[in-house]
Amino acid sequence: MNRPIGIFDSGVGGLTVLTSLRKQLPQENIIYIGDNLHCPYGNKTKEQLLSYTKRICRYFISQNVKMIVLACNTTSANVLNELQTLFPDVPIVGVIHSTVHDFLVREKKDVLVIATHATIQSHKYREMIEKYNQQINVFELETPQLVPLIESGEYKNGISSVLNEYLLKYKDKIDSLILGCTHYPIVLDQIVEVLGDKAYISSSDAISQEVYSYLKVHDKLNNDFKQSSIRIYTTGDIDEFVYSSSDFFDYNHLKVEHLVL
Repeated sequence: MNRPIGIFDSGVGGLTVLTSLRKQLPQENIIYIGDNLHCPYGNKTKEQLLSYTKRICRYFISQNVKMIVLACNTTSANVLNELQTLFPDVPIVGVIHSTVHDFLVREKKDVLVIATHATIQSHKYREMIEKYNQQINVFELETPQLVPLIESGEYKNGISSVLNEYLLKYKDKIDSLILGCTHYPIVLDQIVEVLGDKAYISSSDAISQEVYSYLKVHDKLNNDFKQSSIRIYTTGDIDEFVYSSSDFFDYNHLKVEHLVL
C-alpha cells in the first residue's frame, strides 16, 4: 500500500494534479514526471504520443508504482486505451472521464471545452458529454498558445490579450467552462477576468477524487502517515521547469531532478 503513485504530464501542468492529490491524499508517495523535452503534446501525432508515454509508463513500472495517472488531457484523449492494453498489470487512469462527471453533476446546459489541438480533434469531451446528455450544448475550442505561454513563464506577465482573443466571443453563449488541460488552472484567475461568473471545471481537481476513490475501493490507500515522499523529474531543463511553476507550486523541501528516458 505504500508503493508510489506515478503521475505524468507534458510539463508543469500536471503539478496542478499533484497539488490536488497532496491535499486529498497527504500520506501517499508520489513520483511526478514532466516530459518537457517533448512539450507541448498538443501538436504531436498519436504515434509520437504513444512513443513518449510508453517510455514513461515503463519507468514507472520499474519503480514499482501501484497506479499511473495521466495528468494530461491530450494523452488521456488519444492513447489511454492503448496504454491500458500494453500495461495491464498496473491501473492507468486519465483525466477526461472524471472531469466530465464533475461537469455533469453541476447540471449546466451550455459548456465551452478549451484544450489542445489533439484533445479537441479527438472530440472525447463532446462524445462523452453527449453520451450522458444530448441536450447539453457543447462548444469546442483549440487554445494552442496557452501551454507554451505557461511553460515559458510568460503567463506571469499577464496574457489577457490572448485569453480575450480566444474566449470573449463565448462570454454570453455559455454557463460553464471545462479546463481541458491541466495547465489551464494556472491561469484560471486570468480566465475569470474575461468570462466572469461561470462554472469552472478543472480536470486537476476531478482526477484527484477519482484516484482517491479507486485506491479506497481496491484497498490500496497508504495507511502509513509517518512520512510521505514526493519525487519530481523533468526530461527537460530543470531551471526552466522550476521557473515556470514556482508561482503556483510549493517546492518547500522538494527538488527537481533531470530524467533521461
